[in-house]
Amino acid sequence: MSEAGTMGRFILRRVVQAVLVILAATLLIFLATFAIGDPFASSGEKAVPPDIAAANRAKFGLDKPLPLQYVIYLGNMVRGDFGIDFEQHRPVAQMLEAAIPNTVRLALVAIVIDILIGVVAGVIAAVKRYSFWDVLVTVIATLAIGIPVFVIGVVLVANVAGWGPFPSVPRSFTVQVPWYQEVLLPAFTLAIIDAAFIARLMRGSMLEVLRADYIRTASAKGLSERTVIGKHAMRNSLIPVVTYVGVSLGVLFGGAIITETIFQYNGVGYLLSTAIVKSNAPVIIAVVIFSVVAYVVLSTIVDILYAFLDPRIRLN
Repeated sequence: MSEAGTMGRFILRRVVQAVLVILAATLLIFLATFAIGDPFASSGEKAVPPDIAAANRAKFGLDKPLPLQYVIYLGNMVRGDFGIDFEQHRPVAQMLEAAIPNTVRLALVAIVIDILIGVVAGVIAAVKRYSFWDVLVTVIATLAIGIPVFVIGVVLVANVAGWGPFPSVPRSFTVQVPWYQEVLLPAFTLAIIDAAFIARLMRGSMLEVLRADYIRTASAKGLSERTVIGKHAMRNSLIPVVTYVGVSLGVLFGGAIITETIFQYNGVGYLLSTAIVKSNAPVIIAVVIFSVVAYVVLSTIVDILYAFLDPRIRLN
């Protein structure tokens, strides 16, 4: 079979697997929320307004048999209809539409910082093995991995937020600031630990590749060190990094709950944390479903990119 045909079969298989995983996950969410009781009965200690509760029950068909409820639930999910919010009394879909772009921006900025710092640091540490730079990268990465993300966030809030271009925390959402000012500190908070992991991954992978026969052959042919590292060693060294970045991006797209809450960043994670505090069931259900779908979709994309980088994956 041709390479294109093999790749096509691989992509189809991964897409089918992703759909099955999403269906299984949504079934578990449904059983955990709808099958054990009425999720629209109350909001913590507050009673849900009768009209809001009735609208949600009708939308999700809670008066119908359980299997039909699940079909209605899937139909609503595909349409992006997650009912009415308990607190603001507006469609949950509108709240997600406002929060998702902010979380996507946060995740992408954090990943860019991860890659810029982690990959560069890892390559330098591998190429300069046992040098001062290798020791420095290893020590800093080890220390960074050991620091909880909420400690990093609290330190930045206490010492950096409100200084220069960075907005203060807590802040009023009525005061608008440019998105890049709002996103930079939480993105840096998320990026520190991931960048340390990437640096260690890149260093280990790069050292393994540099010992390969084809790298020694490329060097023996008289190619410059920059060409050998940049053209031949980097591609295979990036395979584990691509996997880690994809998984990390999937997690971030689902909402960085701790970081977004610390910085009061109006994303999916902050939306979920406030919904949990107020027992706001429609919002909790919607955010959990979105997080699962985002994670599975991005993981599938990473698998496909992995297969492009390493043809052995698609053959297996």
